[in-house]
Amino acid sequence: MAKMDTLSLLDEYDRLGLDKTLFERKLHHLGDSFDGFYAYASRVEFFVPSRCNQLLHDRLAFILDQIRNGASHDRSGLEKLIERSWGEVPCSRYAQCRGHKFDPNCKHRK
Repeated sequence: MAKMDTLSLLDEYDRLGLDKTLFERKLHHLGDSFDGFYAYASRVEFFVPSRCNQLLHDRLAFILDQIRNGASHDRSGLEKLIERSWGEVPCSRYAQCRGHKFDPNCKHRK
């Protein structure tokens, strides 16, 4: 019982040596660690499609797709990709989003 497609993305993120501090400080909606999210995805079978964990999965997929297509993935490049993901995969598509801590476009923050 694990969210295998998410674990696959996280494994790729790790294999590429991408900055885990940026994952925590800019990508994860609550500011949780890479390892914490990995552990969570290992315990659940699915994410609710309209909630924050699916949003994180989709943003992660966008970022890794950009890297596969040649985008820079050094620390600066990764930070820019994370910021781009906020516009390319907006939280407005996720009706049950509870707020993204870092995304300046998130309208769900309280």
